[in-house]
Amino acid sequence: MKLILTYSIIFVLAAFTSCLKPEQFPVEPAIEFSSFTQFGDSAELVVSFTDGDGNIGLSKSDTTGGFSSTQRYHHNLFVEYFEKVDGAGWQPGKDLNGDDIIFKYRIPVLTPQGKNKALKGKIRVTIEPSFYNPISPDSDTLKYRITLVDRDFNESNAVESIEVTR
Repeated sequence: MKLILTYSIIFVLAAFTSCLKPEQFPVEPAIEFSSFTQFGDSAELVVSFTDGDGNIGLSKSDTTGGFSSTQRYHHNLFVEYFEKVDGAGWQPGKDLNGDDIIFKYRIPVLTPQGKNKALKGKIRVTIEPSFYNPISPDSDTLKYRITLVDRDFNESNAVESIEVTR
């Protein structure tokens, strides 16, 4: 009796799981802001993502063609920095050269599990040495705009972080 019950449970579980469709997402990555946590002058930024063809991330050898160090897509996660300027609203933060501040990251290759190539997960990056612009008088209120790029150069939607005060 116990053996028949065990096989019945296995059969029901197998039948149930075979009916589940694998998750499907568009081939372009899609992101959502998840969290921002301050740690002194540094911070952790977290975004959730989906990607239908599972080609998120760059390997250490991805350094030629569109991934070369002189190309835009040498990095695959872009975090643009904005400050709230009194009377002018949100403005891109500027570095000492007058260029927009953009934190750039190379997210490593994320490998899909099983036959389904779709990916879903979270990406965590540390913004350091400082998550704000210490030379700006307007860095007391800031936010970030985040974009993710896959290996086919498909850009995700751009999402904004919460408003951060320090």
